Amino acid sequence: MHALDTGYLDIPGAAAAYLVIGGGRPVLVECGCAVAFDSLRTQLASHAVAVRDLAAVAVTHIHLDHAGSAGHFAREGVPVLVHPRGARHLIDPTRLIAGSRAVHGPRYDRWYGDPLPIDPALVHPIDDGRTVTLDGLQLTAIETPGHARHHHAWSVGLVGAPAETVFVGDVLGMISPGSSYISIPVPPSDIDIPAWSGSIVRLRALPRHVGAMLTHGGRRPLGEHLDAFVERMNEELPLLGELVELARSEPLEADSRYRDFLMPRAKAGGLEDGLAAALLGKTFRGMNLAGIADAVAAGRFTTHV
Repeated sequence: MHALDTGYLDIPGAAAAYLVIGGGRPVLVECGCAVAFDSLRTQLASHAVAVRDLAAVAVTHIHLDHAGSAGHFAREGVPVLVHPRGARHLIDPTRLIAGSRAVHGPRYDRWYGDPLPIDPALVHPIDDGRTVTLDGLQLTAIETPGHARHHHAWSVGLVGAPAETVFVGDVLGMISPGSSYISIPVPPSDIDIPAWSGSIVRLRALPRHVGAMLTHGGRRPLGEHLDAFVERMNEELPLLGELVELARSEPLEADSRYRDFLMPRAKAGGLEDGLAAALLGKTFRGMNLAGIADAVAAGRFTTHV
């Protein structure tokens, strides 16, 4: 297996796509933003893999930092495996583009770019629990909503052998480059904390020694990382609930309190100040507060997982 840097936010190590090699053609899990495609093509070539050599691209969910370049791979004939709820947005990304442009504003064109529409024949919706066999590899979909309704984790291994890796997307958070700091991604618009709790239960059913591959953070022992992630969620969720209420009347105060909560913890986890400002800045904080506000309004918020 090889990690390919997707260049997310122009920060080395901020996100990865994973080239998984079995007995035949390889599979790419995650594919970064649209603007990452040329770099990914070059990195694949460094492993003697052409885009057309891929058996499939599997995405954990359709957020642009995970699936934004899926259409570029499909344009060259590569099928895409996706949660059923995400399939239509890969076929016609119009709403995905509009929503992403609204959220990211002037950052969008530089760091994200427009995903290309995909021929429906190349979009393969995979139901929860289904196992797909591709050239010596087995990929089993584990439905893991909470961060997104259209979220799968992918348990991957060689055919006939126990899976030793699970690709978890964002359901177990993000680890910032060069640190041990776990950040909690709760952007609009379908954050669902009770569903997230259920996803954690499902992942706990896997062996603790399995490698959890974070799109943002690399390989971690699943059991150990699950424990740390749950601790972080249960520390942050009560505050987010309070800050959403405060933000109705005092948005600047809410953001200030959130910043003062995040930054010391990030520093204690070894995150360099400049990266903390980039990864946990006002845009990140605003997205998280907006996502929790949506969850509260929809009755999908609790203060623990």
